[in-house]
Amino acid sequence: MAIEDGKKSAPSRGAQLRYLEAGLAVLGRQGHAGLKLASVCDAVGATTGSFYHAFPNWAEYTSALIRYWREEQSDRLIRQAREITDPVQRLEALIDIGLHLPHESEAAIRVWAAHDPEVEAIQVQADEERRQFIEDAYYEAIGDREQSERYATIAMYLLVGYESGTRRSHDALAWAFRSFVTQALSGGGSTTRGR
Repeated sequence: MAIEDGKKSAPSRGAQLRYLEAGLAVLGRQGHAGLKLASVCDAVGATTGSFYHAFPNWAEYTSALIRYWREEQSDRLIRQAREITDPVQRLEALIDIGLHLPHESEAAIRVWAAHDPEVEAIQVQADEERRQFIEDAYYEAIGDREQSERYATIAMYLLVGYESGTRRSHDALAWAFRSFVTQALSGGGSTTRGR
């Protein structure tokens, strides 16, 4: 570590990103309980000294990790989908995004959120941002705000249930996402009212 005038040199963004990516990988493989300094350092192939050069302490790292997850696995994906102008194509892209999220990491984040108010706040914000974006895409495609809200809420139920469930079927999730889009686009369910 380079020292200049008695000050520690600033860590590179690349070094920080390696630890953040490793943290998401650890969450995916070992769950929230496995998110430990040693596990993250092992995943990077680095020492704890290198970690403390990249991040001043564990609390700042975990705070950066959950913010990084939100930026990379929610905000960035929504920005990319927003560039698709055709709402039907956007709904198809959202299905693809939903199917390719790092579900194991997200499941671990949902467990982590139950124990950490900062993580919970970010996870709730990300879920609501996702739900609202899905609702807006449905609304552009079908023109019915009430139905769009229902389809978006159901999409989030499917995603959260899949991530939290013990019996997962990627094919069933894909079928469900596609079935609801097909139903919405065909006008199905427009006379059904909440029970």
